[in-house]
Amino acid sequence: MPDRGLRSQGMRDLGPDEMTRFRAVERAFLDATAAAGYREVRTPSIEPLHLYSASGTLSPQALERVYSFLDWNGWSGERVVLRPDTTVAVARWYGDQPAGGVERVSYVQPVFRFAPEGEREVWQCGIELFGSADGADAEVLALAQRFLAAAGIEDLSVELAHAGLARAAFAAAGLSTAEQLASYARMLEGDANLTAELAAAHPDGAAAVRLLADVDGSSAGYVANLRAAMPSVIPGAEPALDDLEGAAKALDGVGVPYRILAGTARNFEYYTGITFRFLSGDRTVLSGGRYDRLAETLGGPSAPGCGWAANVLGLIGARS
Repeated sequence: MPDRGLRSQGMRDLGPDEMTRFRAVERAFLDATAAAGYREVRTPSIEPLHLYSASGTLSPQALERVYSFLDWNGWSGERVVLRPDTTVAVARWYGDQPAGGVERVSYVQPVFRFAPEGEREVWQCGIELFGSADGADAEVLALAQRFLAAAGIEDLSVELAHAGLARAAFAAAGLSTAEQLASYARMLEGDANLTAELAAAHPDGAAAVRLLADVDGSSAGYVANLRAAMPSVIPGAEPALDDLEGAAKALDGVGVPYRILAGTARNFEYYTGITFRFLSGDRTVLSGGRYDRLAETLGGPSAPGCGWAANVLGLIGARS
């Protein structure tokens, strides 16, 4: 059928056959999460821009991709956005609850992000666990594996990292906050010149940078080796290594192969602990991590948080 230009760029229709596949993934998700004690929530499609900007919960690059406009009918004419991120919205919801405490929630809803090409409306399914620290990383990792298996996603592996490890290494190397952000972005892009440039600019911290760049293992025993080598070179690495070891053991327990890397998370400021992404072959199908400061940043209680999200339509493609 010819494209008559009547559908907005980056948006797509879901016909009956696609909706059948969509509902199958959604049902696998809701069944798996409900069995683990997660209750479904839904947040508004329109949120105030300052929820994402003033709190610093989205990077400047991410903020450049939001759909924002003035709410002329509102009492203040404030600038609002189409929801670009659900974790922030759920953290805001958590802070609005009078009880606080532990909340396990799930969601299936779209986020909207401008992209020159590709999808601008992304249907996500995900979970958030607020208020529980002990065992939370292992819980969300195991739940991710159970959901993906129930959804028919095969050939799974995980890339595992820790935002605090990179932060501690960069601090040990003497990098400023701005330099840390720029260096982390280059590390994610696989910049081969980064280590040499940082070693030249910060010779006293060269060992920390080199050690961080060399992180690449696939067992809890590898974390034990890091524990022997890192503390003398990267002060403050011990808590991150504890978290990595716990996550590695959780993945060992569910039989999912993994790699421990220096970094996987795109938002260095957002995450505070474990970060991960599940792959099917070489395709990312789910990602998440720990963000212990998020609820408090939004004016809510000080509460640990972690979770993950997956692109529902991406999962449908991975099943095909």
